[in-house]
Amino acid sequence: MIELEVKPQHEKFAKDQINAFKKIKEGKWRYTNVEAWRGIVCEILIAKWLNDNYEVEENAKGLDDTGIIDDYDMKINGKKIEIKSATKNYFQYIMPKIHDIQDKPKDFYIGAKFNETVKPNIVQLIGFIEPNQIKRFPIKQNKGAPYYEVPLNALIPIKDFTL
Repeated sequence: MIELEVKPQHEKFAKDQINAFKKIKEGKWRYTNVEAWRGIVCEILIAKWLNDNYEVEENAKGLDDTGIIDDYDMKINGKKIEIKSATKNYFQYIMPKIHDIQDKPKDFYIGAKFNETVKPNIVQLIGFIEPNQIKRFPIKQNKGAPYYEVPLNALIPIKDFTL
């Protein structure tokens, strides 16, 4: 597992993206009572780490406020990468949506966790998983669309991520 420090500018960037997203039609119904900014922080810190360690073709940009739904977060060596995060330290799952796995699968899903219980806060880069492996996990639905409940401890360690 890799730990990345959350700095005030990361939190500000993420919260600014959430505020911009709330102003478009697609953003009106999302993020009620959810600290979604933490997922954006995870995405930008994981993307930076990936940029430092791989040859990235297309970099993550965080939350898109144009209303155009993105196809993936990043592209490395022609492979589509999606970054999924648990946004509280006690959360133990990533939750890729069923629709995305079945209709628009990425090549790899990278799992992270935001740890708000330490100062400074950290993002833990835990591991990765492929879509065919995700399909073996239970389907759940809490807020919004149904998703696969993938335990963080089921991810392949990030040290084994090779492209």
